[in-house]
Amino acid sequence: MAAAAVEDSFNEEVFNYWIPRLGADGVDANDVVEVRKKATGWGDWADAWAAAGDTHRKTAAERIAGGHRISAGELLVRASLCYHVGQVVAFHAPAQKAELQARKVAAFRAAAPLLLPPAERVDVPYRGHTLPGYLRLPAGAGGRVACALLVPGLDSTKEDFITVAEMCLRRGLAAFVFDGPGQGEFHAAMKLAEGYESAIAAVFDMLAARPEIDPKRIGLLGRSLGGFYIIRAAAANPRVAAAVVFGGAFDLSDWPTMPETIRGGFRFATGSASEAEARQKMGEASLADCIGRVRCPVLIVHGRRDAIFKAPQASRIADALGSRATLVVDEDGVHCCHNHAFQYRSLMADWLAKTL
Repeated sequence: MAAAAVEDSFNEEVFNYWIPRLGADGVDANDVVEVRKKATGWGDWADAWAAAGDTHRKTAAERIAGGHRISAGELLVRASLCYHVGQVVAFHAPAQKAELQARKVAAFRAAAPLLLPPAERVDVPYRGHTLPGYLRLPAGAGGRVACALLVPGLDSTKEDFITVAEMCLRRGLAAFVFDGPGQGEFHAAMKLAEGYESAIAAVFDMLAARPEIDPKRIGLLGRSLGGFYIIRAAAANPRVAAAVVFGGAFDLSDWPTMPETIRGGFRFATGSASEAEARQKMGEASLADCIGRVRCPVLIVHGRRDAIFKAPQASRIADALGSRATLVVDEDGVHCCHNHAFQYRSLMADWLAKTL
């Protein structure tokens, strides 16, 4: 009975949250179907997704050998996404999690020059380390262009932001994605802790100095926990021209009701041995001390059925921002409105393009 309850819990989370998220982030629906045949619990999840990624990477090598660079790039992105999905909740197998993380990074790095438009690897100096990121410029751009600085959440990374980045590119915006403290490739160098917004500031300064980017038209888009940090970054930097909070939070008061996998994500990102330690490392974690200093327009997109950051979090952000805020709540939306992804991701890209 206990085993059945565990499997039911796994199925509920997979169908209500993970499958919509995977589709939103560009994972092939056929890969999802194949993995669901093999994975009946989190213990099977990583192996099944690793196998799917390996298949795409092998096919990419064959396409490269045949001179088909565009197909190879697309396949490598798919491989990278599979590896990302496989490792994201593999807290029970840290060695496997690290291995799949490395495969994800390598696959996307190989894909980067093959993409249309290509992705330029940019390493941003930060506190004695370098934040890894990718800059993509819209095709045919002449002169300086506006730029969307995309900030990942707790368990998202630069590689699985590709669908949002491409929506921005199609609307004439440059897009920059990166891994900050506790995220993806940068996790080994620095863990998540209070003050993540300083990493956003370092990236912003780099972009503002690029000759292709208009420093007066740089906007921030933060996904989930990244939405919390972009408000802190905008409050500290009057040069931020616009901000989008995508499934974000005013504070961490919803911690006790978050799914176990999310609380596990906080433990991993902060390098903590317990939830209590992770919560302590996150600090005060509230926008109350800074949101009054935000001067740019802010779009807030949230799902009423969000099980991670409840919908009142979005209302609190909007109320604090007053006339600077535009609040959009999907009554049927899950976290980040993954289940209605195109509707809201296109809305965010359209708003950024118009505002910038």
